[in-house]
Amino acid sequence: MRPFILVHGPLIGPFTWVPVAAELRKLGASVVLPALNSPAMREGTYWKHHCDLFALELADVSMDTSEAVLVGHEGAGPLLPKLGEQIDGPAAYVLVDADLPKDGASLFDMFADEAHIEEFRLAAGEASLPRGRLAPHAPRAVATQTVREWPLDLLRDAVTLAPNNMADVNSTVFAGKRPTPIEVLEEPLPVPASWPDAPVGYVHLSATYDTAAATAGEQGWPTREMRSSHVQMLLEPESFARELAAFAEEVAG
Repeated sequence: MRPFILVHGPLIGPFTWVPVAAELRKLGASVVLPALNSPAMREGTYWKHHCDLFALELADVSMDTSEAVLVGHEGAGPLLPKLGEQIDGPAAYVLVDADLPKDGASLFDMFADEAHIEEFRLAAGEASLPRGRLAPHAPRAVATQTVREWPLDLLRDAVTLAPNNMADVNSTVFAGKRPTPIEVLEEPLPVPASWPDAPVGYVHLSATYDTAAATAGEQGWPTREMRSSHVQMLLEPESFARELAAFAEEVAG
């Protein structure tokens, strides 16, 4: 089976992939879960910082990245082209409930609802937080949504439903609860002119990404409909891992 590199969105944490990674390993796959943190103090852009972290984590991993499938969930999707430049490969890209990469667009630019942008900006200005940082709980008005935020309360409930191999998930959930600089959402993300440099597939989970999924299909990318929850990988990791493995093989060819 092909190896997998599972990338979390910058507003949540790699814990979203922990159960699926365990199931993929049971199926015989090598799996890497790079962590892309967003510290308040760093040099340059956040996307470059994330790429540097990604490259650093992959540098010491025993994996043939030219055979790997690079998978990005939600906000990691638009970053996949630049992450792909950091490794030898990949064999394929898979976007999971994510916006499509668009050169020069920020994550805010990809929000369909302007009201959500304002919610996040207001949350970043809360007096209880350092100015310009977002709490790891979603703004209240969007906390019931399952897409444009990092719904940790929902995820804590979700992991209690997921069977097996969950011993470290609870601590990992809380480790991911760090304020996120709002610049992560504001800065434009570059897409290399050569992208896609490998086959691309799209896994569609929730209604908010209907347009992105439709556009992926129009571009001729293979798509897999798994309409359920934006965090389906936490709710049913065993079946999700099987679906992802089969779909990745279809995409990579």
